[in-house]
Amino acid sequence: MNKILCLYYETKGCIVTGFKGKLAKARRQQKNGLLLIVIFLAAFLAGCADSNNLSIITYNSEFKSQGIVADFEKKYNVKVDLQIIPTEQYQAKILPLLKTGKGVPDVFVGEAAWVKQFLDGGYWEDLNKAPYNAKTKDSYPYVVQMGTDKGGVLRALSWQATPGGWFYRRSVARKYFGTDDPAKIGQYFSSWDAVMRTAAALKAKSKGKVKMFAGTGETIYRPFYSARKIPWINDKNEFSIDPQMIEYFKIIKAIRDNDYDAKISDWSGPFFSAMNSKPDEATVFVYGWPTWGLFFVLSEQSDSKGDWAVTAPPSPFFWGGTWMGIYKNSKKKELAWKFIQMLTQDKAYMEAYAKKTGDFMSDKTVVDKIKSAMSSPVINGQNHYQYFADQVKYIDSSAISGDDYQINQMVGQLVNEYLNGKYDLAGLITTLGQRVKQAYPQVTIK
Repeated sequence: MNKILCLYYETKGCIVTGFKGKLAKARRQQKNGLLLIVIFLAAFLAGCADSNNLSIITYNSEFKSQGIVADFEKKYNVKVDLQIIPTEQYQAKILPLLKTGKGVPDVFVGEAAWVKQFLDGGYWEDLNKAPYNAKTKDSYPYVVQMGTDKGGVLRALSWQATPGGWFYRRSVARKYFGTDDPAKIGQYFSSWDAVMRTAAALKAKSKGKVKMFAGTGETIYRPFYSARKIPWINDKNEFSIDPQMIEYFKIIKAIRDNDYDAKISDWSGPFFSAMNSKPDEATVFVYGWPTWGLFFVLSEQSDSKGDWAVTAPPSPFFWGGTWMGIYKNSKKKELAWKFIQMLTQDKAYMEAYAKKTGDFMSDKTVVDKIKSAMSSPVINGQNHYQYFADQVKYIDSSAISGDDYQINQMVGQLVNEYLNGKYDLAGLITTLGQRVKQAYPQVTIK
């Protein structure tokens, strides 16, 4: 009997023990299942949140400082991950991402100097096709041209056009030429021969105190560069120098030899000091700027504010501008397009933005609607919008190519050596061809 009881209790104990083990295992499985559900829900919710995030990389602060990102986030209840890379570091940052396809943002931008590299590299979506169907009939032609690749595909859009002008000191104009009227002063800049005569007169009348230009940089370079009809490197991989650039080399040599410039480098401390000098202390007459130069550069010069006016240089030019495209492998293409669409297709938004910032928009109908009411205290109430609207229609960007940025850098380096006497004109031209050949071995030098 004891053996039977013992066997009974042992058996019962085995059953109970086995049951408890299975129960514990079931509970562990239940907990694990709940944990998996929690993890899944967290990942799902994170994915939902991420689907409302748009990544953008740019090289300037406009998207943030001018409220563009804030406007977009509010309008669509989304979050923008905005990364701003300094201009001089931008290409070094974005190009490796594009080559590897890793870490590329949904939207990234290109400046006029290098946007063609991105276009011809095939990194951006075709914006002419569905679902984008970009409308460009009211855009200034050169803006569309700059956003189109060599195959004729529109891949980038810009909200702005950037025609330029020569901004001159009103105080200097009145003192030495008897008027500060833009139309009358414009006659002194009507041709390069007229410019050289004006520079000579200013030197004589001011006894050399006031120079026509700060230096021989962008103010003079941009009108010649924008007037080119021949690209640096054509579709046949041939390098050639447009006659406009030959004329540029001649003009800057004459300006330097005749002491018509202050020999100041662009963007240097003395460059800005001369720009911000008080009216009765002005030593430089003319600075060349595009649209953005008015409200990003001149507007920051408190001591010279109101002492400026703008008129046309010898030939129209444009300088800079920002084009936006959608990365071809983005998973947020619809949201990316909404961002670009708001800034380049929504006329009501573009009008409001122009009135708030003074930026010159890429849409002709928007410009025509508001241009009569626009003015700037920086240029003493002059209507800059009307001036830029008159200039932008002459801009042709057909000679711009993806190689321009690097070749322009070469030109800038050689020009300094040329002006310092290391080369004559023939030597400059030959050396430029040699340096281009080194950088582009496949190119034929014409």
